[in-house]
Amino acid sequence: MSQPTKLSVHADKHPSRPARLPLAWVIVAAVIVATFYPGIMSNDSIASLEQARTLEFTSWHPPIMAIIWSVLDRIVEGPVLMLAVQAALYAIAAAKLCTEAFPGLVRKFTPWLVIPLFSLFPPVMTLNGMIWKDVWMSALLLLALAYLFRMARADSSKSRLHAFFVVLTGCLFATAFRHNAVAATAGLLAGAFYFMWPDLRPWLRLLRACVCGVLLAIGLMLLVSTLVRLVAQPAHVTTPILMHDIAGMIVNSKEPWRAARVALAVSPALSDTSPHEFTQAIKRRYTPAAAGQILRTSRRPDAPFAINVYRLDHDADAVKQAWLALIKEEPAAYLTHRAKAFACLLQLCDRREWAQHSYILNPRYVAPEGNGPMQGTLRTLLVRPGTAWMYSPAFWLALVLAGGAYGLARPRERPLLVFMGLSGLGLAVSLFFTSPIESYRYMHWVVVMGWTMAWLLLGRLLQPNQAASPD
Repeated sequence: MSQPTKLSVHADKHPSRPARLPLAWVIVAAVIVATFYPGIMSNDSIASLEQARTLEFTSWHPPIMAIIWSVLDRIVEGPVLMLAVQAALYAIAAAKLCTEAFPGLVRKFTPWLVIPLFSLFPPVMTLNGMIWKDVWMSALLLLALAYLFRMARADSSKSRLHAFFVVLTGCLFATAFRHNAVAATAGLLAGAFYFMWPDLRPWLRLLRACVCGVLLAIGLMLLVSTLVRLVAQPAHVTTPILMHDIAGMIVNSKEPWRAARVALAVSPALSDTSPHEFTQAIKRRYTPAAAGQILRTSRRPDAPFAINVYRLDHDADAVKQAWLALIKEEPAAYLTHRAKAFACLLQLCDRREWAQHSYILNPRYVAPEGNGPMQGTLRTLLVRPGTAWMYSPAFWLALVLAGGAYGLARPRERPLLVFMGLSGLGLAVSLFFTSPIESYRYMHWVVVMGWTMAWLLLGRLLQPNQAASPD
């Protein structure tokens, strides 16, 4: 029987014993709370709070978030405790990752320096000021990633099994917070299976781990979906995405008028105007950066689509049928639209507009002056619209892909890079087909992965004489 790989770069005296969690995480959580107190709310946050107070759930927002908030809101009304809890969860997960992934740096430079530097990097940290399900998903995935590093360093089956269940739990709850988390959890779960089988040949081990990871991720998604259906009314959350696709296919078609007629012939309920007026309105309002302008609400009564997606009883089937018909007729226009929408998500369109859609860099939501001089100073330092280039999802995705490719080229030495790359790539691919707006929160996990890979590289540069390790 072969021996588990020794991680000499990150080795300590007792590699199977979990490292103690440094109290430096308290600094991270305190800075987040101080910067964003009492918590930044968007329409999604308000809707989730309403569900928390009424305990009437819809699938538009995760019931688990409303359940947690319902408890906290009864202690202190509003978002403040929710902000504190999600800041603590993120800070603990980040501190745990630092101790497991960069123990050499932690020992050399002290956790009181390494953990705040890693955790308070604005593109990674600032999203935690928003009361959003995306924040919880990223924090839970970060915790799962930390224990994936623990599995890689463990030298006993008992330690690996304990870490495996933490990875599994983190992925389960991440899926409960966001339906598309399955695209990110598959890579992490594949890694967990990989380190549970240290005796197999690398490529067979990798193949089996990937298959099992994907199947388990799908299983977790189905479990969560079943539980949500038991407690929440269906809200048809994909309708805005399909409408955005329909508008994009019409605009990017060689014959927009014909494409619009195809959609309306299949589903006349899409519009309450003539085909000509519908097409003109689509061409006037469509942008690949966001679906909002084409969706009808009380504030946008003249939007092209007659269906109000925020009504639970809206005709979702009519939208789906028109979407399917147009994809069949205009596959090239569909791919063109999706490519443009994804490019905007990657911050490859208008950077100023991207910053507005990020919420966190939008002064309407995060006022630079804050509440008092201390918060104003923190926001000036950490939340600056002029630093939007640092948030570039395109750059961080490229770093994730490069790291994953490097790991794939050296699977014996760098398997963790493979699974980190798969997790980030999986989420990015899912967003290519589903992103309705260039909102930074969708790509936040990819940025976290890229930042982690950058620190792994930093560790190797500062310790060039150490032997290679699987991470």
